[in-house]
Amino acid sequence: MSASLAKTSMSSNEDILRAAESILSGAVPADELSAALAVGRDLLGDAYMICNTAEERRASGSTYTPRPIIEEMVDMALKRIQPSLIVDCGCGSGRYSLACATAFPDSKVLALDNSREAVSMCRANVAASGLSARIEVVQADFTEYEIERPDDGPVLWIGNPPYVRHHDIAPEAKKRFKTVAEQLGLKASGLAGLHVHFLAAIARQWQAGDYGVLVTSSEWMDVNYGVFARELLADRLGLDELRLFDRTSQVFETADTTAVIIGFGGHADKVHVRSSDGDGKIMPLSDFRNSGRWTQLVESKQSNTRHDSGARSGGMVPLGTIARVHRGVVTGNNGFWVRKGPALDGIPEELTVPVVSHAKEIMGECVAQSSPESLSRLIVLPEDTNGLAGNSYEAAMRIIKQGESYGVDAGYVARHRRRWWSIRPPQPPAILMTYMGRGKPTFVVNRQKLPMLNVVHGLYPKVDMTPKAIDRLTSFLNESVDTASGRTYCGGLVKFEPREAESIMVPALEELEA
Repeated sequence: MSASLAKTSMSSNEDILRAAESILSGAVPADELSAALAVGRDLLGDAYMICNTAEERRASGSTYTPRPIIEEMVDMALKRIQPSLIVDCGCGSGRYSLACATAFPDSKVLALDNSREAVSMCRANVAASGLSARIEVVQADFTEYEIERPDDGPVLWIGNPPYVRHHDIAPEAKKRFKTVAEQLGLKASGLAGLHVHFLAAIARQWQAGDYGVLVTSSEWMDVNYGVFARELLADRLGLDELRLFDRTSQVFETADTTAVIIGFGGHADKVHVRSSDGDGKIMPLSDFRNSGRWTQLVESKQSNTRHDSGARSGGMVPLGTIARVHRGVVTGNNGFWVRKGPALDGIPEELTVPVVSHAKEIMGECVAQSSPESLSRLIVLPEDTNGLAGNSYEAAMRIIKQGESYGVDAGYVARHRRRWWSIRPPQPPAILMTYMGRGKPTFVVNRQKLPMLNVVHGLYPKVDMTPKAIDRLTSFLNESVDTASGRTYCGGLVKFEPREAESIMVPALEELEA
């Protein structure tokens, strides 16, 4: 097996465990594993990522870091600290532990992970590298583990905390996170992902002189439930460096997610920031303390220059000064209220309206405008069904009875309507806007005067605008708005809330009408 480990079929976690344990027991020589590790190849970790799909790894948040990212993070640490102890926060197969043990030959390393497979792989890689005397591998929950701090020096905290969304985090873990946040004098959100829990666990054991370098999903930089992480980094932990990768870059080969590297522990009044285009600059820490949207602080100079010069020229104004941005209608049960084809049989046309029900309908060929007859239709019953006559009344009664049998009337949205069955679609906006995607938003003139579900936003002029001005505004938005104005979530999704859309800088009404 030692002569063909790279070619050995490791198609399951048990295969990987057997291979790792065979190396640890000495039953199989570690020569090939050692040679691969020496040139930066992690045979066990690579096999684990290949034979476990993203869906299978979702519960544990396991996404192993590429070697170039690890090397960059270790270099960041080398410039800031000579630690006595290095803590690999969620060690996986041990990539950070091995890199740090090499870069810091006088330091001890503690590798922590709560996964049996990860700990076995890490121990096998450590043994194959001849570093067992300096790297201790422990199977434990990092958020609960109490490290034994050295008496003679600081601690380096490094790693790629697992990204697990709040939906998959156990209630007791959320409760523990909230308790830690209270101890730190901050407010925690139950919507925070597990990577933020890891940051709280570091802060709980943090001491002056420590340094941290983590790579995480960047969503906490902008969203409301990231306030905890931003306040913690800007104050207690001392944000020192920040590199935000481009949203379109796939930093991790097996995960469609955004990424940011954060260095903290500097406790200076300046932060070194780098954007994905390679630009580097020094910014006041106060900028981060005072901002609720960190992504905008590290966007490209070109984007900053465009917005700033427009504002100075006097010809640019926030979109919100000339138009309101609103979400579409919330039905509470699209599967019941939005229908197409045979599902509309027996429902008179007067009880339905064509509706934009998918963002893709205003993208590409824009079928919402070119083929509105192909759209689904929204059922719109009046509050007072007694005013309906004949077939319409009978159809309305049938729909209401059907909804009650399906439990549609018991839904949260339905219960908060004056009449649970009566949905009032919004007035057709002048412009339709996609608000979530992996690229910049799409804006379309609503020539067919269609209402929309809350899958898209609508732009409603505050004053009369000529068709020419609406066309010019739409063209400008499509050409000029980029992803930096929105907020980024895991998976690289960029979202524009209505207020964020209203803050986009656009030509003044006078210029649009000129």
